[in-house]
Amino acid sequence: MKKRMVMMGECMVEMYQLVENVYHQSFAGDVFNTAVYLKRSCEQPVDVQFFTAVGTDLISDKLVRAVEREKLDTQLMLRAKGARPGLYMINTDAYGERSFVYWRETSAARQVMQCFASQSSVEQLLGADMFYFSGISLAILSDADRRALFDLIHQLKAHGSQVVFDPNYRPALWSSQDACRAAFTEAYQLADIAMPGLDDHKVLFEHSTVAEVQAFLQQLDVAEIIVKDGKNGVVGTYLDEGFAAPAHQVKKVVDTTAAGDSFNGGYLAARLAGVAPEDAVKYAARLAAFVVEHTGAIVNKEHFQRFWSRHRPSTFIS
Repeated sequence: MKKRMVMMGECMVEMYQLVENVYHQSFAGDVFNTAVYLKRSCEQPVDVQFFTAVGTDLISDKLVRAVEREKLDTQLMLRAKGARPGLYMINTDAYGERSFVYWRETSAARQVMQCFASQSSVEQLLGADMFYFSGISLAILSDADRRALFDLIHQLKAHGSQVVFDPNYRPALWSSQDACRAAFTEAYQLADIAMPGLDDHKVLFEHSTVAEVQAFLQQLDVAEIIVKDGKNGVVGTYLDEGFAAPAHQVKKVVDTTAAGDSFNGGYLAARLAGVAPEDAVKYAARLAAFVVEHTGAIVNKEHFQRFWSRHRPSTFIS
């Protein structure tokens, strides 16, 4: 039976700099990027549904068409009347490091739970094999809507959905570290798979080592833990069995925008293909290294296809 994955988050208008004062317009966002790389990396038919809210304007229509071109299911892209997508601009330096300017305060995605309550029902989501969300998915919601999302995830989990959480901490989106820490802890308690970065935990939980992150998440009963530690690689735990994998060498860093997002999508696609966690990390690391060698969050399909034909997930099965 075909797997069904629900990916809940925000997609924004992306403007990245080509040369001084010249920008290319595209669409991106952490969960959307992950959904794209998951779908592109899947070797068997998989329904990947993007769960968000968009506006009723022309740019929202264009965004929906962009999602459709990636062969993602748009049934859960709900319309918020009078709203518009958020927008951000990327500038990258000579080393591939990026800086952002955001216009997202009135983003339609902030209304996703309200739209869901009025336009959809829990039954539409029941039976999903996986529900994926991130710290940004949580951060853009009001307190009441965040509570509604947690209640929804409880219901999905009770009906057998596997829950995946990537904290992806963005300080500017939270009223305080305490509020963020409490939300992330609750999200971890619901997660079957957690994909944190050590840097986020250093700031939020004062965890100075990967081992401390793992111990914290194991106490919260997370079965599959993938801790990303930048150039030091990845350390994972699956059913209390540990493993480590080095970061894949990058020829030339061009743009690091979607490094973590592509890693997550690649990892989950490999797991769907039956690849063990330790080997799934190897595909994910190779994919992330490939993505940061290109400009923008989403690598064009032709370039990606050449990569995938050589390194598809099944080639990493031990």
